[in-house]
Amino acid sequence: MSLFNEKIVNNADKSPNNVCFVKAMGHVAPDPTWVALREDSQDVLILFITDGKAKLTAAGGEYPLYRGDCVIFPPRRYSKLQSDPKNPPEVYWLRCNGELIDSLIKCYFLNMRAIVATCDAENYFLQIGELLQRGSKDAADTIALIIHKLFITVKNSLSTSPSGRGKSGLTGNKYEEYIISHMYDKLDVHEFAEHFGMSVPALTAVLKRKFGKTPYQYYLSVKIGLAKKMLSSGKTSVEDIAERLCFTDRTHFSKLFKRETGMSPASFRSKSNVI
Repeated sequence: MSLFNEKIVNNADKSPNNVCFVKAMGHVAPDPTWVALREDSQDVLILFITDGKAKLTAAGGEYPLYRGDCVIFPPRRYSKLQSDPKNPPEVYWLRCNGELIDSLIKCYFLNMRAIVATCDAENYFLQIGELLQRGSKDAADTIALIIHKLFITVKNSLSTSPSGRGKSGLTGNKYEEYIISHMYDKLDVHEFAEHFGMSVPALTAVLKRKFGKTPYQYYLSVKIGLAKKMLSSGKTSVEDIAERLCFTDRTHFSKLFKRETGMSPASFRSKSNVI
């Protein structure tokens, strides 16, 4: 494994308490061939992609990762992270454990193999890094509070992230949850209907009654809704949003977005920032 500009902010073997302990933290910019394998660690690992791209392999599937994605790995979960060969990622990483961390995992992400959400989490890592370097007496309590806020941010962002797949609910809307959890797959209306024990006409009737849309129209509306949230809440480029949400390209995405919302993605982002 080749690493460039690796900076270790903290690397401690012994925990001063058993509530919340940051065992190690750093920032790394790996080369295009980088692969990190995680098999049986007792620690919780949290990553944030600050730039570039990567691919996550975890039990249940593969997930592309982009700038702005935050990943939480529960303990004892297999996973593999590898660089995009054309655009390697830059990553903040944090290994932690303790009773608070265990409780947060059980409370927010029970039975989820890997948690991936698009959110604005970089500042949490910067704050924790500064506190670790400062080493003040109350640092541990403040870090515990920041990590709790980070978990809440990720949990709340799962419903706006096409990467946010898990067995627990994403949005409270089972039809939207299905689409979000299959965002990287080509929509198959027969599989969509079969998942809910319906025929295609029955599913169409339900979606027409509840949302006034056909299955494809509803599928598109969910994708556009995700795009709106990503445009409003982050710095992700229009090109990356188009790729994440599996549009053919930026032009195709912009055309459909304008048709559905009446404005271009850039105009929508500009208006959202003003508001």
